[in-house]
Amino acid sequence: MGFRRFSRIPFIRSVRIKAGSDQMFLGYAAKDISTGGLKIISFIFFPVNQWLNLQFQLVDSDVLLEVRGRVAWVRINSVAETYQLGIDFSEEALYKREVIRGFVDAS
Repeated sequence: MGFRRFSRIPFIRSVRIKAGSDQMFLGYAAKDISTGGLKIISFIFFPVNQWLNLQFQLVDSDVLLEVRGRVAWVRINSVAETYQLGIDFSEEALYKREVIRGFVDAS
């Protein structure tokens, strides 16, 4: 059995992702969240180690949290023709990780 650095909680929300500076943000479905990252469902393949810009809301408010994340792993669901992606949040904005930690710990 694998060891996880961070506890995960269910996080069924919309996440907006932009893969490059010349692209638009598109909506994806999140499955769970931890202080270290997100698991999302995508109809688009993103390769491991690709950096993404993410926007999402932790609670029902107008405040969008913006973070960068790296694709850590990809699993293909051939029946649904989708991909599960593990996204690791970057270390560059530690205060955002603390906001996420507070949300996870309170849930």
